[in-house]
Amino acid sequence: MIPRTLIRFGPKDAKHPSVGTLCGACNEPLVAGDYTTLVALGPGKDVEQQKRAAAGQTYQAISLEVHWTCATGLEVP
Repeated sequence: MIPRTLIRFGPKDAKHPSVGTLCGACNEPLVAGDYTTLVALGPGKDVEQQKRAAAGQTYQAISLEVHWTCATGLEVP
């Protein structure tokens, strides 16, 4: 089952700015044709966002881009 908070992006175009950066999960480079997702980590260093998160309110999270398969264990069809 795919968590409702994950959105699959892709396939990645060769000119996408994240091509060549490392996947936040496996440390392999993101390449053209990859499907990825963003994994939210939390409010980061932003004090206002930390307060919102601690109060159970919506907040802007920092995230890592990872391969879809790294995040879900599912192959892309």
